[in-house]
Amino acid sequence: MEHTRAYGVGAGTLLFWTGVVHQAFGLTVGGGIALEIVRDGYVGAVEVSRDREVVFWFLVAGVLMMIGGRALARLERERPLPREFGGWLLALALLGGLAIPASGFWLALPMAALVFARARR
Repeated sequence: MEHTRAYGVGAGTLLFWTGVVHQAFGLTVGGGIALEIVRDGYVGAVEVSRDREVVFWFLVAGVLMMIGGRALARLERERPLPREFGGWLLALALLGGLAIPASGFWLALPMAALVFARARR
């Protein structure tokens, strides 16, 4: 039974698309630096510069969001995510957003709200 399909878009789908936007932004802003890493042979080419480290981890974070989002979306088709997961998303949004106010951490708030709303049903 596809339990949450009737609810529409879930937290997993939002997380996946957040990762896609993360990648697009990272490549738009840091694409030149990413190309430098590849041109320099990739192996050991990240640690030579703080800018390279930032771009590398920004892009890795986007991939992790996409992977996690797909996994969560699959779980959400079977049953609602546990409330605890909503708590972790809420903590991530607040702690990350307060540390870096002009960031995408706040995007985890609607995901947390969806998890909480659906866990009550």
